[in-house]
Amino acid sequence: MNRARLAGAFRSAAVPLGAYYAVTLALPLANGAAQAGGRFALHAAAVLVVPPLAIVCACGVIAVGRRCFHRSRTARARRTA
Repeated sequence: MNRARLAGAFRSAAVPLGAYYAVTLALPLANGAAQAGGRFALHAAAVLVVPPLAIVCACGVIAVGRRCFHRSRTARARRTA
């Protein structure tokens, strides 16, 4: 997986992720959700971990797809040459 593409994916997701974090973490904290204790901490951990993992997984799937497409295209070109 290309690090530059991964960094680009995180850069392009920065604004949507910021909005998501604001809605799912900042607003509940402002409304006193921190008093819920462990339940909010578990929610916050999931909210902070899952989206970056999803971005990394999506980049991996795209990289594998590109590699497979490139290999099949190269193999086809060799057969016709």
